Amino acid sequence: MTEHIYLENPYLREISARIVDKKYMNNKFYLKLNRTIFYPNLKGGQPRDKGTINGLEVIDIYEEGNDIIHVIKENILSDKVQLSIDWNTRLDYMQQHSGQHLLSSIFYKLYGAETIGFYIGKTCVYIDIDIPKLKKEDIVKVEDFANKVIYSNFDIKTYIIGKKDIDKVPIRKYPNVRSDIRIVEIDGMDYSPCCGTHHRSTGEIGMIKIRNWEKYKGNVRVEFVCGNRALKDYAWKNDCINSISTLLSSKDTDIYEKIEKLYLEKEKLEKENRDLKEELLKYKAKDLPEEKSHS
Repeated sequence: MTEHIYLENPYLREISARIVDKKYMNNKFYLKLNRTIFYPNLKGGQPRDKGTINGLEVIDIYEEGNDIIHVIKENILSDKVQLSIDWNTRLDYMQQHSGQHLLSSIFYKLYGAETIGFYIGKTCVYIDIDIPKLKKEDIVKVEDFANKVIYSNFDIKTYIIGKKDIDKVPIRKYPNVRSDIRIVEIDGMDYSPCCGTHHRSTGEIGMIKIRNWEKYKGNVRVEFVCGNRALKDYAWKNDCINSISTLLSSKDTDIYEKIEKLYLEKEKLEKENRDLKEELLKYKAKDLPEEKSHS
């Protein structure tokens, strides 16, 4: 069994380990280690870590029973190895995953909406919640609540409980596993069974910004970004708004009204243009010579 160090300490970036099994298939090497800091791909909806083993890129990581398999392209002759994860990737996934727990808990607290789907994409994160619709004021309320929890810097705790103790914890959703249930708790506010990597406090999430929401298969899909992703999202949108503001010679706070005015003027001109074309066709039709009938 591989020791899952990433669950004990998700902030650990480098460790030494030992290869306990190695297989060569499809021009790749599959390594089973005695311990690892690499998170396996899509375990609980979270993408895999990036990094190296003895300086060689790890191209895939997946779970096989209680073991974690690491895939590399080149052979390693020694059984002693050095593992190193890409910290920016780990930090990003921790911010998104911890942010998702927080956001899901608030949708549940305010509207009784369960999270039934979760996906971390390359640029944003989605959750599907079992509620028929959401209004803009609902989104504003949820987002404001979530960020107040972040600014309050509540503790995030992880611990293991047995199935006999599951009813002692007010979890949002019952897990599929029957023993050694790992709980991620947001300081008495939320309790969720989870095997992902998480921060130690809500402040490390940075911020949460809901970007969009829409109906999806009878539920609502909410698109959001957390932490550094939220900062990057703000940065490119701010650049875009400033560029449009300069182009229109308007303040950034006035550009929507200016664009709306230009759009309405464009619609008016297009209608006038269509009307003129119709009039022109009528005049052209009058000037066409009439066909003479032949007896």
